[in-house]
Amino acid sequence: MIEFHYAGTLADGKPCQGSIRASDAQAARLRLLGQGITPVRLQGGEAAASPGGAGERPAVRLKRSDVLLFTREMAHLKQANMPLDKALAMLRETAGNERIKAFLASVQEEVRGGKSLYQSLQPFERDLGRQYLVLIRAGEASGSLHTILQELTTQLEADDKLRNYIISSMTYPAILLVVAVLSVILLLAFVVPQFRQIFDSMGDALPYSTQLVLQASDFVRGHWMALLLGLAVTVLLLSRWADTATGRRRIDAAVLSLPLMGKVLRNLQFALYFRTFGVLLQRGVPLVDALRIAIDTLTNQALRQDMEPLVAVVKTGQRLSSGLDSPHFAGTSTPQLIRVAEETGQLGSTVLSLAARYEDEGRRTMGRVLATMEPLIIIVLGALVAFIIVAILGGVLSINDTI
Repeated sequence: MIEFHYAGTLADGKPCQGSIRASDAQAARLRLLGQGITPVRLQGGEAAASPGGAGERPAVRLKRSDVLLFTREMAHLKQANMPLDKALAMLRETAGNERIKAFLASVQEEVRGGKSLYQSLQPFERDLGRQYLVLIRAGEASGSLHTILQELTTQLEADDKLRNYIISSMTYPAILLVVAVLSVILLLAFVVPQFRQIFDSMGDALPYSTQLVLQASDFVRGHWMALLLGLAVTVLLLSRWADTATGRRRIDAAVLSLPLMGKVLRNLQFALYFRTFGVLLQRGVPLVDALRIAIDTLTNQALRQDMEPLVAVVKTGQRLSSGLDSPHFAGTSTPQLIRVAEETGQLGSTVLSLAARYEDEGRRTMGRVLATMEPLIIIVLGALVAFIIVAILGGVLSINDTI
């Protein structure tokens, strides 16, 4: 057992502080909640508070599909009141690949050693996420593990569906853009040079458009290695700059400022954020902890930086709605809805409805973006190809006029 020092608030809002002994930080928080204390600060022994070896790197890495499969199957087995050890053994026998078998073997060994499922899953926090582990811990403490597993399955399926929707929606425009660029390069590198000998005798008598196309063709053919090298160096420098905190934040801020697409990304990020926040609140996780965990779902560093101050706002005893002064919420009813939810005690259900709203808006906006992007790429490609063809025909006609 580890001794933790805490500072928090009582049910009537009065501050309090003291110490409590628990096996880990999550257990200490849950014990304080059971005593009617909402912890604001909890210190002491975090490094030792991971009996499951959370700091150890597991020998196996899980894919998202593995996590979803494990959660779904475990939810079915726990709903049938099957003991945890037996459920893990059954899943291990029916596992479809060695990666999941190794994961289940590790978890089963820890469970047989007397540890809880939460402690057994701690070494895989990088793959599962903090939210996943916190909910598992809350489910074990409240005796509703099967309910938590079902909720996690639903959320993982929704996240996976949203991710697949984004990938499938962007695949066709990306392919179309690549084909457009390659088509222009092939025309300049292989088609236009076939007319070079015909046009050389004309000199300055060629139309300006034909001269421009010939110069572009010569540049591509004469400097293609330098162009490829410059492109590779640019990509390498951008990737290294993006690995820095400043670079990543500036790139993410630039992405958010893009017309339409920035709004899509912002809405989809907020959908994940509010969904995680709402689920944690409904399972009894303290408000400050729920905010901290929900922030981890924001992959856009610019959004993350704007939302992080909410934790400090709530810690000081202010309302959550008073901290929603970010320009990302300008012109929306989000701050007002959260203020009403705080007054009525329906914060969890309200933020879940906000998550559904942001996801719907993101999908609708993405549909409009794709409806605009695809014909725009086709029009630009057609215009470039038409310009090259017209320039070549103009040069041929000028030769005939000269003759």
